[in-house]
This record gives sequence, structure tokens and C-alpha cells, in this order.
Amino acid sequence: MNADADPVEIAAPSDPALYARRRVMGPGVWAWLLLCLVCVGLGAGVARFGPSWFAAKPAPPEGAVSATPSPSPIAERVAAGAALPLESREPVAAAPALADVERLNGRITALEASQKTVADAAVAALAVATLADAAGTSRPFGPELLGLERVLPGSPDLRALEPLSRTGAPTRAGLATQFGNLAGRAASAARNPGLDADLFSRLRYALSSIVSIRYVGSTKGSTPDAMLARAQALLDEGDVEGAVAALDPLNDSSREVLAPWFVAANRRIEIDRHVSAVRADALAELARVSRASAPVAP
Repeated sequence: MNADADPVEIAAPSDPALYARRRVMGPGVWAWLLLCLVCVGLGAGVARFGPSWFAAKPAPPEGAVSATPSPSPIAERVAAGAALPLESREPVAAAPALADVERLNGRITALEASQKTVADAAVAALAVATLADAAGTSRPFGPELLGLERVLPGSPDLRALEPLSRTGAPTRAGLATQFGNLAGRAASAARNPGLDADLFSRLRYALSSIVSIRYVGSTKGSTPDAMLARAQALLDEGDVEGAVAALDPLNDSSREVLAPWFVAANRRIEIDRHVSAVRADALAELARVSRASAPVAP
């Protein structure tokens, strides 16, 4: 036998929500998740850009004075009897000591004096070179000597050159040429037999004075021809001093013929000797002042 069904159990519910499929995440959950994401984004932005957006103001240096006026009166901010605060300023460098200034001025003065001394010595050396060039010619050299006396006064060699500068002297090459023109006559004069000689000797001497005959091939021996030949060889080399010394043994007759040449040769020797002495003094002075003014290595 079958029992009848209960009408309550058989009838379906009238509300569809009662038997519809239940939702796992509703709108409230999604709103909550969205809010969480927004908070996370804001936190990341603050962590990334916060130091630049909200940078802390640097603390004022110690002792600095703020430019922002204080709202309270100064009488309330300063204790009674206390000194008023002064404006902060940069530290002022102390003035150099007077002794340091005097020492620096002394060094500058010494340096200027040293430079002037070197310049004067260089000018004197240049003037000596100019004098040597002029004195080496056969013309007078008074203007060059006067210019040197202005920068190198008191030199005994310059005083000795004053009379020699008025006429000058032949050059060494010129003296060699002049000697060659007089050597034949000097050789003939050396053969003069004197007033006490016989007639034949005096006749031979008279003929030799008309036609000068001189042996120039040999420079050895003590004959007048040998002495004249040695002197000519020395003059060709520019050795005037050696030529004068080689002619010293000649007799008076030959020396009388060569007298003008001896005067000119001795003038050339004197000029060159004094000029060499002046040049040596000027160069020595220039070297001395250059060493004295050179900076000392630390």
C-alpha cells in the first residue's frame, strides 16, 4: 500500500533566491579588495617620492642668525644686563706682521738691485765687444771707447786706450804687408860695412842698396836675412808680438829702416793687450753677478 504524499513536501518554494546557486564573492568583497589595492599604491608612492616631496629643512649652522623676525620683542628675548647679539660675519684674516712686511720689502729691493747689476754687467760686456771690433780695424775708435767709459768707468786699461784711440793702428794683416815692403831695404841696411870699411865693401853696399837682394828661403840662423824671414812668417800667421821679438837682434841700420813699422806694430800690440784685459774684466764681472743673482736651490 502506498501512502499519500505530503503536500508541504511536494510544493516548490515561491522565492527563486532560496533555491538559486549561492555566490562566493559579493560586491562588498570586491570593494574591500579595491580599497586595499589603493592603499598599497599610496604607500608605495609615498615611499618612492616622499623624501623629495616632504624634504626636511636643513638645520641652520651653529652661530647663524635667522632672517625670520621673531614675534616677541627683543627685550623679552634678551636677559637684562646681557650684551646684544651681534651680526654674524666671516672671519677676517689677521694683517701680516710688520716684520714680515719689512722682510718682504727687503727681498724685493735686493732682487731689483741684483737684476740691475746683471743688466749693467751685460751692457758693459756688449760695449766691450763693440770696442774690440772697432779697435781691431785701422781707424780711430774714440766714440766706442767713450761709450764703454760710461758703463765701465775707472778702468786703468780704458785710460791707457785713450791716447791710442785717437789714431788707431794698422791691422795685423796690414802690418804683415808693410813689413814685406820694408824687409828688402832692411836686409840691405844690415850689410852696411860702416865708414871704416874698405872701398870694395862700400861699393858692394852701394850697389846692393840700388837692387835689394834678400834671401827668403831659410829661416834658420842668425843672419839678418834669416831673422827677417822668421819675422815675415810670424806676421803671416798674425803673430805681431812674436815678429817684434824675432827682430830684436837686428843691427841699428836695419832697425832704422823698420822704425815706422816698429811704432805701428807696438801700437797694435798695446791696443790689443788693453782691449783683451778690458774684455776679460767685463766677462768676469758678468759671470760673478750672474752667479750671485742665481736662485739658491732648496
